[in-house]
Amino acid sequence: MSPVNEKNIQTDELIHRLSRQAGTKEHITMPFDRALMASLVLSLATAILVVIGLSRVRPDLYQMLTAWVFQFKVATMALLACGGIVLVRACGIPGQSVRLTQALLPGAVLLLAGVLFDDTGYPLLGENQFSVPFCVGIIVAASLPGLMAILAGLRHGIPTRPVYAGALSGVLSGSLAALVYTIACLNDGPSFVAVWYVVAISITAAIGAIAGRYILAW
Repeated sequence: MSPVNEKNIQTDELIHRLSRQAGTKEHITMPFDRALMASLVLSLATAILVVIGLSRVRPDLYQMLTAWVFQFKVATMALLACGGIVLVRACGIPGQSVRLTQALLPGAVLLLAGVLFDDTGYPLLGENQFSVPFCVGIIVAASLPGLMAILAGLRHGIPTRPVYAGALSGVLSGSLAALVYTIACLNDGPSFVAVWYVVAISITAAIGAIAGRYILAW
């Protein structure tokens, strides 16, 4: 057997061994899936506290529950969050891979459809000059505690690409924060959501990539 083939076999065996250990009591004190679930609950809880603390629940929330523009915001952020969960979980288990486009495609397609068929007339920059910085700022602020929780949850797994895993953790925490922020946001334009919510999530992803490089390093 050539040295190259022997090295490949050893690498594959190491990956399989780490994969079997990931999330087991022999490897860590808490199973990975349980740690990830706990981090998601904590992310939602902290996002609610931050959003309510920095803003307030929109007074017409009950009436807006049946409006398609509100449902659009909730659906797109929920789809992105679900894709983020799948991707982050895959990052913590060596040998598992999920295509980025495959996981985030449903949310991305719905966002694009919202932009293409947006006939609401709502302004892209929101109701006033503070709409964009206020929206982006609150989503990022609400996502940061959750980002730290998700990164802590990932440490119970075996992420082999810390920067990538950190960035996806930012996508997940940003999507969850944006989902929570829908109860407070008064800017209902689909184009506003597609642009500025995604900008906020992208900022959180960048922060996550930087943080993951150090927090998730072996």
